[in-house]
Amino acid sequence: MTICGLLNKFLKRIHCYERYFKMDELTRYIKKLFMRILLSPMKFLPLKKNRVLLVNNLSLNYSDNLKYIAAYLMENYTGKFEIFFAVKDPSHFTGPVALGMRPIKFNSRQYFYIGMTSHVLVTNSGGFSYLPLRKTQYIINTCHGGGSYKKAGIHMFTNSWLFRKDLQLSAKHTDAFMSTCTRCSETLSESLLIPRKVFWEVGMPRNDILIRGDEKLRETVREKLGLRPDEKLVLFAPTYRKPNDNYFKNSVAISYGIDVKRTCEALNQRFGGNFRFAIRFHPCVTNRKECATDGMMDLTDYEDMQELLLAADVMINDFSSSMWDFMLTGRPSFLFAIDLEHYIQTTEVYTPVSEWPFPASTNNDELERNILEFDEEKYAEDCRCHYQSLGGCETGEATKLACKRISDICYPP
Repeated sequence: MTICGLLNKFLKRIHCYERYFKMDELTRYIKKLFMRILLSPMKFLPLKKNRVLLVNNLSLNYSDNLKYIAAYLMENYTGKFEIFFAVKDPSHFTGPVALGMRPIKFNSRQYFYIGMTSHVLVTNSGGFSYLPLRKTQYIINTCHGGGSYKKAGIHMFTNSWLFRKDLQLSAKHTDAFMSTCTRCSETLSESLLIPRKVFWEVGMPRNDILIRGDEKLRETVREKLGLRPDEKLVLFAPTYRKPNDNYFKNSVAISYGIDVKRTCEALNQRFGGNFRFAIRFHPCVTNRKECATDGMMDLTDYEDMQELLLAADVMINDFSSSMWDFMLTGRPSFLFAIDLEHYIQTTEVYTPVSEWPFPASTNNDELERNILEFDEEKYAEDCRCHYQSLGGCETGEATKLACKRISDICYPP
């Protein structure tokens, strides 16, 4: 019988303990412990001092904070590092492979070997809790969401003893956690059981281009999207939902109920130009093909969300933390969610929606009114106050700082 077969047989036998634990929690925890035991002999393999493993845990492609760290390392530390980027399918890797970086298949034998022999491992969402890492290995979590909005960890899902033990597998091996604001540091420290002292308040690497306002890249992305000079882009970027509000179930999209034509007409009237409507589903959504996208450009397959935010003239969001990122551009952002009250009650948020600077609506009438009555000066002031109240700490140099930290760990000064 294979190792996986033995594990599944064992898991079936522990169902008698379901009255003591939530079964999903117990299964996850047992799997992680099993993997740590299975991989423990690899702890005796020698570490490669210049080896770096980057893992985009959400979409497993060349994007997010990991992309910007990889690109900076290759450009500014040429030849100093062995860089490995974990993806779903290396044959479809879109990043450069000729400058010291190699894609590897996530959860493959090679992945585990590289993970256990890398000096520095970088993630945007945990993901190393099943690896029996050594104290000499350095773990950086870049986080994958700015601001402090949706609750997480024990604040949202459960505060059971077993779930805490699960979180601690990752928490005790986190050496640096990049943060966009002090409230994010405080809330995630409590909810993910990560020591407050490891939070590094310099912002996220992916936001550097939004803070700098890279106009050349903005035009390049707009051309890539096929936008004409007279066209403007409104990006609708809703987050996922959980079936029956269960964290351990697959992430899904819902029928968002937005009126594309009506929204564009209101935007044309208020801001001028000819607006094109685009949607980008959350990368974890599993039922994307079941969702109607009539009248929308579906940009979900565009790997780099930050480039889309850079190209967009207006954003419509619900509860996705990308609203924090887009706020850094200074351009208008609106909140639209027909299930606003339900989402708040079941997901809960750290910062009350009433304190968000984005005009909120639960139906198309309200959205249209918010667009037509949009006050630029009030919005700018609300965003400034919101950023300050959360203790915003974006530096615009997070990529540079992260790469210097990696260099200092691999090559101590």
